[in-house]
Amino acid sequence: MENTIWQAAAQAIVNAGQFPIPVSATMLELVQTVMNEQEAAFIPIFTKPLNQIEISQKTNLTPEELTAMLETLMIKGVITGIPSKQSGQVVYRLMPPIPGLFEFTLMRGESGEKEKKLARIFDRLFSELSNMVQSNYDLAMGMFKGARPITRVVPVNRAVPQKIDNVIPHEDMDAIIEKFDTIAVAHCYCRHEKDLLGHTCTVTKEKENCLFFGQTARFVLDYKFGRSISKQEARTIIAKAREDGLVHKTFHIRQDIEKDEFAVCNCCKCCCGTFQLYYGGAAPMQTYTSFLAQNDSELCSGCGLCVEKCPMEAIALEDEIATIRENKCIGCGVCADLCPVNAIQLQRTGIRETFVLPLKQAK
Repeated sequence: MENTIWQAAAQAIVNAGQFPIPVSATMLELVQTVMNEQEAAFIPIFTKPLNQIEISQKTNLTPEELTAMLETLMIKGVITGIPSKQSGQVVYRLMPPIPGLFEFTLMRGESGEKEKKLARIFDRLFSELSNMVQSNYDLAMGMFKGARPITRVVPVNRAVPQKIDNVIPHEDMDAIIEKFDTIAVAHCYCRHEKDLLGHTCTVTKEKENCLFFGQTARFVLDYKFGRSISKQEARTIIAKAREDGLVHKTFHIRQDIEKDEFAVCNCCKCCCGTFQLYYGGAAPMQTYTSFLAQNDSELCSGCGLCVEKCPMEAIALEDEIATIRENKCIGCGVCADLCPVNAIQLQRTGIRETFVLPLKQAK
């Protein structure tokens, strides 16, 4: 009976996301590390987001017990409770392994034995996902192709040519920040996991640069996952991310890019979860973007800095000229911002979905 409880809890968490993570011994260990048996027996009711009235109809807990259960699970980062814009009622959502549990269990930046254990568990989980995807490569890629991207790349502000004077808010980090009165910052969970595993980021020394906005920021602050910052502090964090060559990735409500952003990650190739899944062969690089890098061969000096800094390895030197593989470009603008002779420019494409296949490893 006990094993059935953990299996059901693990399956519910996997079902909450879109990554085809196997319910392995590692996944069971993750669930057992973040919650107790009573909590594990409770969470399978979350087959969809629920308000407290709907939850109470699915459980025998008293109102006091239910409130305590929800509070505990939110503190642990197993569920979130965020008011609906339409009704104002708090809607509770079960967090999938990624993005979800991975972020909330590590974003406080704590480095105790539990966090070190979680880092090892997630490392194994990502490895298992990679092995499973590689063993069923074509089927897995078809499944990913049918899924909606979970992020949108916002270009580095300075990389957008000044002649483009109709940049829409979704394409401008300053405009995104300006929209919100409540902003929170938390530790980068990806870099923190690498630190816990003994691998220091090779791109930036910044640890606290994941931003949250609006109601999500309020949740992050209320449950002490991060701290409150001003709009100016947020802009300073974004400016440092640009200086370090990080990629701005926004997350939108219900994965709908027409809706507001609720978070921004500043990603590096060596630590970022989405980049690591891509380079580990576990998932495609799948994201929305509105720009494409183009190089002016007459201006290009062939210095190779763009080749070194491109997080997608989308640029190569051919006859001492930078050549951009457009099918791998995610329009982040890192190359254009860092180019010492301004040979690379971003060109607007209109919103497009990039779907870059990970390397299919030889068997």
